[in-house]
Parts: sequence; structure tokens; C-alpha cells
Amino acid sequence: MSELNPNASVTEWELDEWSHETRAELTAMLVEAGIAHRWDDAVLIADSAREVDVEEILDEIENLEDESDEQEDDEDQADAKVLQQLSGVAQKIARNPLDAKAVASLVSILEEIDAASAPSDMSDSEWRQIKDLASQVEDALVGGDRPDEVLAMDLAGRLVAILRPNL
Repeated sequence: MSELNPNASVTEWELDEWSHETRAELTAMLVEAGIAHRWDDAVLIADSAREVDVEEILDEIENLEDESDEQEDDEDQADAKVLQQLSGVAQKIARNPLDAKAVASLVSILEEIDAASAPSDMSDSEWRQIKDLASQVEDALVGGDRPDEVLAMDLAGRLVAILRPNL
């Protein structure tokens, strides 16, 4: 990368709201594009003759950030949908623990949420508790030689009670 010409006119972009990681990504992209620049804390300084090129790179990074935020929002919405499905399945199991469709749905939901993180409006500990209770319901019904219907009904009822305020 070439040095900024001290006699050239420069343009400044104040990027103090950007994370250090995002600014590092920007720096890498500027170097790759051969755009001479320097940083003054969180202020990017580049040759005004390359302003359009810098703006395109800034837009590209912002678009990537927006897509990432949208994906995170979609994940939260999927979690909310899964919570509703889990609540419905738990209600069915609380009424009839031998409902094969409900048990199969529970197994499927548990596979889906196994590696999922907590929805944005829920604490990690509450999310772990929900996942643990759902796993215990599954274990009571399919984990042993004989289904423990009474335990499954009790656990499913507790699961419904914990899920209710989060729906």
C-alpha cells in the first residue's frame, strides 16, 4: 500500500460506531484495493481522489452487516416459532403422554434447538432450563424400557408453565 500524499486533499470518515473487527475488515479491504489511507483513532482518512472507491467499500461492509443483522433477527423469529411449537407439543403430551405424533414432534424440535442459542429476549439460563425440561420429557417417554407417563405429564406441564410467559 502506498502512503498518503501529504499534499493531496483528503476525506475523513468518522467510524467510531463501528467495532474494531469491522474497522480491521475495512482496513484489509482498503489494502486489497490499493487505497492509501490512515487511521486517526476511529477516523478513516483517505485521498479524496479515491473517495468513491472508499464509499463503495463502506457500503459493501454496511450491507454485509445489515444481512448479518437480518439473519440474526430471522434466527430469533425462528426461535420464537420453535417455542410456540414446543409449547403446543408439551400441552399435547401433558394431556396424553402416549401421543406418538406429539412425541415425534418433540424429538424433532429437540434436534432443531440442540445447538440453538437463546432468543434475544430470554436469558441463557432460562433457555437451558427449557431445553433441559424438554429433554427430560423425551427421556421419560423414549429413554427407558417403558414410558413413564406420569413423569412425562408432570414435566410437560412444567415446561408449558415456563414457556407461557415467553410466547
